[in-house]
Amino acid sequence: MTTVQKNHRMFEQVLHQIREYITSCNLVAGDKLMTERELASFLQVSRSSVREALRILEMFDVIHSKPGEGTVLKTPHIPKILTNMLPFFTIPTETSVELLESRKVLEGGIAKLAAKRRKDADIRLMQGVMERMVAAADLENMIQADIDFHLFLAKAAYNNTLSDILILVSDLVTPNLYTVRVQTQMISGANAEFTRQHQAILQAIIDKDGRRAAEEMERHIDYTIQLIKSLDPTPNDG
Repeated sequence: MTTVQKNHRMFEQVLHQIREYITSCNLVAGDKLMTERELASFLQVSRSSVREALRILEMFDVIHSKPGEGTVLKTPHIPKILTNMLPFFTIPTETSVELLESRKVLEGGIAKLAAKRRKDADIRLMQGVMERMVAAADLENMIQADIDFHLFLAKAAYNNTLSDILILVSDLVTPNLYTVRVQTQMISGANAEFTRQHQAILQAIIDKDGRRAAEEMERHIDYTIQLIKSLDPTPNDG
């Protein structure tokens, strides 16, 4: 196993190295990983970077941390699962941006319609999601609240065709949401800004202001695009 390359995204590199460690040692469910301190020393990275990588693996039910016992592999066939899962975290920047641009076009229109057509029940659902988003103490709950907000927003538009389109692309939108939130969570103030932006979208919908709802949604996605671009270690040739 090689040490982390400093010019790559830290959490991606740590995840890749943990995968190599698991596969090279032929570890199976129930086996223990190195301790957090040992992994940090071996990879020559901070313990916080290792802790974040382990948190992501635990979120996907790949490992389980037992107090006093260490971190153990939880799911059978770990190498196969990690092989399928890790590309999810390494979506090329240009692909992420294209997905976000597609969402901007689609969800801006959805927000505009939702502002005009939403019912009180829809508002209650989205307000409940916002409460969860604000109260979320971990990344998994924060991401799920984000996804639910966009799904409830689409429902509030009451347009079957748009809903069908969103369902067709949901296999792309949902991983995109996960990828964005995983990649940007370490940026100072990003999570608080995401929450504020969702609240602004919701308020426009409560006010039945379609134009403002669309603008707030587009502003939210433009902000996300800029964050994703800022994380790209590849020099910009354009």
